[in-house]
Amino acid sequence: MAEEAGIVRDAVAFRLVEHVLQSVRMEPFLVDPRDLEQYEKMLKTLDTSKRKSADDEALYMTCLKALSDAVSKIDIMYHHSLLNNIFSVRIWYLQRDTMVALLDLITRLAAVADQYLRECLQMLVNNFTPPIVGERNEVPPWAVSRKKDIFSYLCESLKTISDTVPLAPRMLRDIIDRSMPKLFDNKAKMISFVECMLGLDTDRMGDLIGAILLAKVVDLLTELDVNITWEDILQEEHDKGIFEMELEDLDADDDGDGFGQAGTKVCFGGNACAEKLDGLMVVVCEHLKSLDRQCLYKEFDILKTIFRASLLRVHRSKFAQFIMFYTCSLDPKTLGEGFAVFLTDIVTEKKDDPISRMSAVSYVGSYLSRARFISADTVVTILKN
Repeated sequence: MAEEAGIVRDAVAFRLVEHVLQSVRMEPFLVDPRDLEQYEKMLKTLDTSKRKSADDEALYMTCLKALSDAVSKIDIMYHHSLLNNIFSVRIWYLQRDTMVALLDLITRLAAVADQYLRECLQMLVNNFTPPIVGERNEVPPWAVSRKKDIFSYLCESLKTISDTVPLAPRMLRDIIDRSMPKLFDNKAKMISFVECMLGLDTDRMGDLIGAILLAKVVDLLTELDVNITWEDILQEEHDKGIFEMELEDLDADDDGDGFGQAGTKVCFGGNACAEKLDGLMVVVCEHLKSLDRQCLYKEFDILKTIFRASLLRVHRSKFAQFIMFYTCSLDPKTLGEGFAVFLTDIVTEKKDDPISRMSAVSYVGSYLSRARFISADTVVTILKN
């Protein structure tokens, strides 16, 4: 009986919301004062700027569900304040059921022809970043515990919208491009944004926008990398790491080594860019490690293109290229040897400019001498070429 009563109450609320939306679609002086009062109450219910009680949250969820059923009645001209309350929500503060109701509303609004697609996508991307609090600008523990769950819901909503609206992937690329963290942004914000963004690099979404996502991440890694000087780096345990490393003179990279000290274990001495780079490298490597074999091969092809276009000619890059080398280590036979051949082809085919070819020589030399997963036979073959 209680369940039936709840359904009846929801049905009444749904009809009321639809009626109010329709009634205020005219000039304010023409609206029935009672309907205008109900609309103002609805706006107050949708306002998430203040903490809600359990009862208020339940009413808020009911209102969201009612709006999902009445999206055809929403008009940007007459319901601007209502839409503003919806698109400004920080879903991190919502209970799970309420969050699901809101995301369902967002996916339905996005499907309304030529209306709210950009605002819906922007709202979801804005929520890639959890709340940052305290003097140390950190993600609070309660948000950390919810991060995986919320990122999953955000990515699923974006995938649903992209499946429904053909224009969405192209618009999403533009929004992510403009929303990407900047060099001096907070570390927690930067890492969380990239972590959620890479969650889109799967299945059909990966085919549609995977290349641009990886390119943006590599650009960010490179920008951080070139803002780290050797004076900021304290080398420790240089003989450990994914590659056999030599502790060379710290100026070696300036002579065109191209590999830098990427394979060493490094401790960064208080450089903010270095700390951000360290965190982002972990996120990207975990992403690559999580891929199945087929997806990994696709990522490798994309990364080769990015490496050639973005990293090969960057003179001061010391660490960003490690992403490429780490990818190779996940499948030494196919990817490891493939990357060596890729670098060799740049040198021998003479399609690239002299600077790129010289850089490729440095890279292939460092790579073959330090990547312990490359067989001796492969090294000999490459050197003969």
